[in-house]
Amino acid sequence: MNKRFFILFMTGCVVSAVSGQQIKVWSFQQCLDTAMRRNISINQSQLSNQIDRINLEQSKANRIPNLNAGASEGLNFGKNIDPVTNQYVEQTYNSTNFSVNSSVNLFNGFQNRRTIQQNMMILNAGKYDIEKAKNDVILGVTTGYLQVLFSYEVLTAAKNQSDATTVQVDRTQKMVNAGKIPESNLFTIRAQQATDNLSVVNAQSQLDIAKVTLMQLMQVPIVDSFDIQKPEITDPNVQILLSNEQIYQKALTVQPQITSASIRTNSALLGIRINEGARLPRLNLTGNVNSNFAGTSRKSSGSVNSGNIPFFNQLWNNMGEGLGLNLSIPIYSNRQIKSSIEKARVNALSAQLDEENTRLQLRKIIEQAYTDLRSSIKKFEATKEQVNASELAYKNVERKYNVGLSTAIDFLIEKNNYFQSQSNLIQAKYDYSFKAKILDFYQGKPITL
Repeated sequence: MNKRFFILFMTGCVVSAVSGQQIKVWSFQQCLDTAMRRNISINQSQLSNQIDRINLEQSKANRIPNLNAGASEGLNFGKNIDPVTNQYVEQTYNSTNFSVNSSVNLFNGFQNRRTIQQNMMILNAGKYDIEKAKNDVILGVTTGYLQVLFSYEVLTAAKNQSDATTVQVDRTQKMVNAGKIPESNLFTIRAQQATDNLSVVNAQSQLDIAKVTLMQLMQVPIVDSFDIQKPEITDPNVQILLSNEQIYQKALTVQPQITSASIRTNSALLGIRINEGARLPRLNLTGNVNSNFAGTSRKSSGSVNSGNIPFFNQLWNNMGEGLGLNLSIPIYSNRQIKSSIEKARVNALSAQLDEENTRLQLRKIIEQAYTDLRSSIKKFEATKEQVNASELAYKNVERKYNVGLSTAIDFLIEKNNYFQSQSNLIQAKYDYSFKAKILDFYQGKPITL
């Protein structure tokens, strides 16, 4: 009795847990927002941009004077120089020194100003790098989302095919029982039914894999309760209004990687001038205030209150100030300045090549997508005609088979051709939809589903 109660209790817990697990349906925008928030590349780009901002603030701070303070305390033994009188004394005494000093660069070959300009360029380029990382996530999530939608339609088509075969199995069984067709037809139809059931299993597996891929792009835990909204994907519009060159020229003005590469080229060119500034003289202004205390300092013997001079009185009396100009003229620096300039020129050439390569890669992507889009339009139109023709052939042979005028082999051939053409049409539709959205995206149009 106790064992039976335990089994019933555990069964109830399992049923409650399963029923309590609700399926969350994600919209395309929710998938995109989640991927944006969790993507490591985007977060790393944002952190790198924060470092760029810190570097900019530091380069600005290099223009203002610095300020340092110091203090020292010493105990002197034997013969030493009195820091106040500069005379030799032979006694043990303590001494204290305080100092405040400051310096500011007045001229260093315009390196400070140009470094600030360069850091501003790097900061702006980093912002466009963040946008590029976001664009990569958008394209990835769009691909994953469309793949799930495509897998759903493939699964639906596979189930429809399996259901149609099941109906034919029942009809064939009745026709065999009535003696209208041989039993071998029933064996053939049942074999097709097993094949169709396997196709349903495979389609379901592909759907599960597509969901896992999308969840990984979103960087969320893999759960069985994940599902997406299923917006209607309309049939392709066969009209392309712009040429691939027009699309490319438009993309050059809106794609962040192009702007980032251009900024980094200008930054590298400015780096040459920054390093050339090291050849010019440098002028610094310095200032300091200092004072000290010595235990040997005493009032004059004729004073009414003879003895050691108080600590703060000594600090005030020994106060000293100073200003100075320091001019440094580079004559020979073991080739360091020349090497820095040569490296800066090489970096500028490398940045120019990177910019050229970025433009080239964008052109290749657009040309490939444009060609794929044109091909997908032709494929979609041809597949539509194939579906219409194979449907007529399938309906015709189905009628003949139902009255015993066609063999099971002929019927299955036309049936498989029809459902295969349907699968081809689904694939062509989604292939077109993705290629069209890519071209729209590179023109700066937002992707919506």
